[in-house]
Amino acid sequence: MRSFIIAVAALAATGGPAMAETKPQNGWLTLSAPTTQDHIVFDGAVWRCKADVCRSTKVKSLPPLRSCKRLAHELGTITGFGYRGVSLSDAELAQCNPARIAKTPASEMAAAR
Repeated sequence: MRSFIIAVAALAATGGPAMAETKPQNGWLTLSAPTTQDHIVFDGAVWRCKADVCRSTKVKSLPPLRSCKRLAHELGTITGFGYRGVSLSDAELAQCNPARIAKTPASEMAAAR
């Protein structure tokens, strides 16, 4: 009986982590226009870009929307975003992209004062 308990404990100790579901650690994004950068380093991860698509094989565990906002600031308008198995919705993508404020003569004059 004692050897049976030891065997079950050993199996549980070795089989637990191996059976745990692993979450993807990669990221991808699509841009509204092709980028001229072939890669960008963001939070320690290298994102490789080709035309309007960038991918990273391993990204840190950060909130996807936060990461999207920071990458949009660097690369431009993002039209699709996946991060560690989570894809952003259209509403989240609207929050991700920086607001573009068009300058008018009145706003330029106010800024000059």
